[in-house]
Amino acid sequence: MQEISRTTTIFRAIQGQCPRCEQTTLFKSKYLLNTHCSHCHLPIEKEDGWSLGAIPLNYAITCVFWVLPLAVLFLIGILSISTTLIVAGSGCLVIPIATYRFSKKLWLGIYYAVLPHELEFIYKK
Repeated sequence: MQEISRTTTIFRAIQGQCPRCEQTTLFKSKYLLNTHCSHCHLPIEKEDGWSLGAIPLNYAITCVFWVLPLAVLFLIGILSISTTLIVAGSGCLVIPIATYRFSKKLWLGIYYAVLPHELEFIYKK
């Protein structure tokens, strides 16, 4: 089997493709991952709790790209405390839902980039 670079693994996953063969979509519905690739049988959703790494990624995205800029706007005096809290709170409810798929794809790419030997696993029914 041909060696796949870590960067390629992450980019394939972010694009919604299988990190090994780039032949299939990762999701079977809007929020539900396939259990494995239909082409090369690479496990995508391994076991319960496996994809919990997507949660801190989603949290980091929300904090860095939403809460932090709002905090800076508050600190330099552009936003009031009440406006900041309302906008930050509403964004903290909406952004994780909006970035859910991206976080799952990024986590899958990071997982297989960090553990590239798992790309060699052959799924057997």
